[in-house]
Formats: sequence, structure tokens, C-alpha cells
Amino acid sequence: MPNKTSESPMKVVQRKIIHDAGQSLSLAHFPHLSYPLHCHEEYELVIVTAGTGREYIGHAVENYRAGDMTLIGPDIPHLHLCDSLTGKNGSEESACEILYFSPSLFPDNMDGIAEYRAIAAVLEKSRRGVRYSDPALTRQIRKQVQRLDKGQGIGRIRWLLALLDTLARSQETSLIASGPVRNGTALRRQETVDTVCRYLREHFRENLCLQAIAREACMNPSALCRHFRQRTGKTLFAFLAGIRIENACRLLLETRLSISAIAWETGFANLSHFNRQFKSLTGQTPGEYRKNIRSGVG
Repeated sequence: MPNKTSESPMKVVQRKIIHDAGQSLSLAHFPHLSYPLHCHEEYELVIVTAGTGREYIGHAVENYRAGDMTLIGPDIPHLHLCDSLTGKNGSEESACEILYFSPSLFPDNMDGIAEYRAIAAVLEKSRRGVRYSDPALTRQIRKQVQRLDKGQGIGRIRWLLALLDTLARSQETSLIASGPVRNGTALRRQETVDTVCRYLREHFRENLCLQAIAREACMNPSALCRHFRQRTGKTLFAFLAGIRIENACRLLLETRLSISAIAWETGFANLSHFNRQFKSLTGQTPGEYRKNIRSGVG
């Protein structure tokens, strides 16, 4: 059906998805659909199990019915409006199952990795809302979701990747929105993270403190720490340590600088802290790394 446009004055609710401890994906069951226009930082796969209604992705709208599935990207404002709530006579109340999964589960350069390319493409399309209306596919995906939900540890990630690969190869799809949906609040949050990452890469040699980084981002320090970890999966100073060690590895390979000089050059105040951080991230001491990399040992 052709997409329509809906001008809505409704405020977008920023929702926080809470997974079980130690998990980055979860399955939720909704016996009825009544949540207001909202967005969150996870991808979601909506499987409609009962009822009919309209699905809003940004300002685009499409009808849904039991058996339909929609893949929706992070920070996309969306709403499912059940026909039974709008007074449509004889309408069954809508119900659904929703699989939520975090963007942090995927590598940054997915589209550059051949094995991930199909999944990267479908995740990119999810910014427009990907609709699947093939009943056989829905049955197959529901079985995979149930296996995933019962799984443990890395097996859950394997099931997720298999599920997404199945969706990526389906030919029975349509896109709800005519173009990628932009969420102004989400864009500002990502711009803040980009600003902080750029600042850390440019100033990693300096003795950085949280207050200086927060001033650069124009945010409260504690809010920045929470926000940065939510968006990257790392603390500010774990990210900074990664930048410093990456540059230390480069200097160990390309120069004859002493290890103490490299520690100083990459922003470490003392040699013992540098050695601990280096071994924690690489599994080797700086001396072992230099010897092994120059002799061709991994």
C-alpha cells in the first residue's frame, strides 16, 4: 500500500530498554499495543501475533495485521496504533512479540566485512522500517526467536546473526518510510559522542581529566560518562586507553624509541601504568610486542 504522511504534534518518548543482567538482547511479549510514540537505542524486530492497525515509522504510516513483522532501527520514532483502540468495529486487540538487540553487538565496519555485508544492508534499511509480510517467513523467524530466547551466552548471538541473515535474504519485503528517518535528539547525542571521540584522538598525549572532556562536550561529567558508555559500550577512559595503546603499538613497530619514551609520548604519566595497560589490552608486555611483531610472531 502507498505510504502516507502524518503530521503529529505528539512528543517522542525516550524509552530505556532494560535487558537482563549480562545480556544485550531480550524478547518481550505485549498482550496489547498502547505505548505512545517513542524511540530507544536498540534495534527491534516486531512480530504481530494478533489484531490489525497502523504502524508509524517517523511520519510514514502503513497498515499491519497478524503475521506481519517489522525491523526498526535505533532511535527511530515509532508507534503501533491498534484498530481496537481507535473504535474500529469488530477489531481484535493487537498483540506482539518484540526482540530488542543492542547496536553494540555489531562491528563498526560491518559493510566492509564480506560475511556481514548482507546483515549490514538490512540493518541500514531498518532506518526506514523494513516490513515482512510472508507468513512462512514469520513462522520461521518466530522459531528462531524462541531458540534465541532459550539460549545462553554466545549461542544467543549466533542465533541473532542467523536470524538477521535470514531476514536479509528475504525477497518479500517493503520499506515503510520513503527515506531514512532522522531523530533530531538522537543526532545530537551522536554528535556529542563524535565530538568527544575526536577530542580524545587529538589530545590523547595530554594529561586529560573528566572535567576538561565534559567542558568540550558541553555536558555534566556524570551525564557524559553515562551517555558515552550507552552509545559506545565503553567508558571514556577505556576508550582513551585504547587510543593510547594503539599509538604505542605503532611507535613500537615504526620507531626505535625506548619503551619509557613511548609511554610518555602516548600520554602515560608513568612506565608501570603503561606496562599494565599495554598488557591488559594486548596480552603482551611492550617489549614482547616489539620483539614478536618485528620477528613476524603474532
